[in-house]
Amino acid sequence: TELLSSNCSDRTLSTSGQCNISTKNNNLNMTTTATETSLWALDSNGNELDVGLKEAQREAEREFLDRRVTRGPLEEPVIMRNLLSDEQIAQILEEACADGVWPRGLYSKDNGEEKTDKEPTTSNIGKSTVKKAMLGEELRSAPHHFAWTDGHVVLYMHNNNHWFIRTLTEAWGVIRGGMEAREWMNGAVPVLDMNFVDVGVEEDPSSTQVRTVELHHYGVGGGLTTPGHRDCGSELTISILLSDSDAVSGGDFVMYTKGVPVAHKMGRGDAILFNSDSLHNISTITSGIRKSLVVELWPSNRY
Repeated sequence: TELLSSNCSDRTLSTSGQCNISTKNNNLNMTTTATETSLWALDSNGNELDVGLKEAQREAEREFLDRRVTRGPLEEPVIMRNLLSDEQIAQILEEACADGVWPRGLYSKDNGEEKTDKEPTTSNIGKSTVKKAMLGEELRSAPHHFAWTDGHVVLYMHNNNHWFIRTLTEAWGVIRGGMEAREWMNGAVPVLDMNFVDVGVEEDPSSTQVRTVELHHYGVGGGLTTPGHRDCGSELTISILLSDSDAVSGGDFVMYTKGVPVAHKMGRGDAILFNSDSLHNISTITSGIRKSLVVELWPSNRY
């Protein structure tokens, strides 16, 4: 598995209006002025970044100027190419979407209920009377606990006694190994001893720090453009793209370097690992369905 740091194959527009493009295979540096492009920032394809992220960028810039420091084990995000294979992705989606395994909606964010660490489980299915968001057919049929907006639903697969870990052991071993990757490993993704991964859920050391395992579906108009968004309380987060990037327009995974947006170029099976305290967003989807898997770990000093 190839491992790249966040400054590889990414495009950013600096606050001074210069576009800097760097690739892994050469030292090509191209600069384009804001006057020449008339773009406020660039997405992963070199087009204008979602203008809905302007306020998020301003918040990131304010935090940088205030010298607010992100804390965590990583110096910078790490991108892992092809962390999950097509076969592993297909198995994850098949198992999660099977009839009778997970619900098709319990709550919607616009009912006034906020997300807590106590996500819904099968024990409270059917007990909620809150209204559901108005979803399109593709999102309505996707397995999910919450509809955060009418373009974004999420399923909590750590529920039911760590369902994901118990059901998809092979994929979990790869993902959990990827969360041990660090910048200095020069392309290596740790392969975990199966005694660490598969010794029974209650005794499984690999699940001890797991806060959440989430399956996200974003439809047209969906995204995560909230200014100041971070995974508060967690230590490390990994986000893995499960959909074909060529079948989706928009949906870039955006982070910030010194207040400047960085739209990461990701393909199906690629993962980005970052400190949970880091600001991050998803640009608005304009066509297709974006699917991603997110895992967060509690801080190690919690145990």
